[in-house]
Amino acid sequence: MGQLPLAVQLDDFAVFESFFPARNHEIYQLLSELDGSSDRFDGYWLWGETASGKSHLLQAVSDNMINNCVYIPMKELIGHNPDIIQDLSSRNIVCIDDIDLCAGKKEWELAIFDLCNQLFDRKLSLVTSSSSKVASSGFIINDLQSRLSILPSYKIQHLNDEESKSALRLRAKFRGIEISNEVLDYLLKRVNRDMTSLYEILDRLDNASLIAKRKLSIPFVKEVINQSN
Repeated sequence: MGQLPLAVQLDDFAVFESFFPARNHEIYQLLSELDGSSDRFDGYWLWGETASGKSHLLQAVSDNMINNCVYIPMKELIGHNPDIIQDLSSRNIVCIDDIDLCAGKKEWELAIFDLCNQLFDRKLSLVTSSSSKVASSGFIINDLQSRLSILPSYKIQHLNDEESKSALRLRAKFRGIEISNEVLDYLLKRVNRDMTSLYEILDRLDNASLIAKRKLSIPFVKEVINQSN
């Protein structure tokens, strides 16, 4: 099996069981069922704003497929030689996170185009994430843009306040944390409402509560947030 020469660490809780789909249920279901066994080249193009859950979904696909998928985080790899992604088409599924970071970088675009062609020829799957649609991503190699345009495109919708609370409740349950509605309301009023920030504070609260052996009451949460600031 081809693999990245650099070690890539997946987030501990980036699995389907800890993702709250809300209005993203259709693509959530499609990705959870993706196994790379189609009789044609397939996959998906996920796009949307930062902290909308794109990376979580791509890592969940990789976790779900274990050794039959490779996760490529372009934020970590864009400074390396594009040869780093050679020989990865032996996996059933390739997930490229933040693929738009390669746009305008010819050597990287050529490497991804070559990888896409290998996946296409072998009838395997490609899942990508980007901040925008394919047509708006700024690729300079037209054939690459054309190849990527084959993929069905899904915009990942941000969660509203009630959905964010449900997502936090799910993550807390997944981690074995008891968290009240009052604490959830308190967090949403005092922490940035993107899910990355909310998950980060939940991680800090979990660690702090274990060290202090205290429950997540509002006074304790306020204390931890003030220390973080």
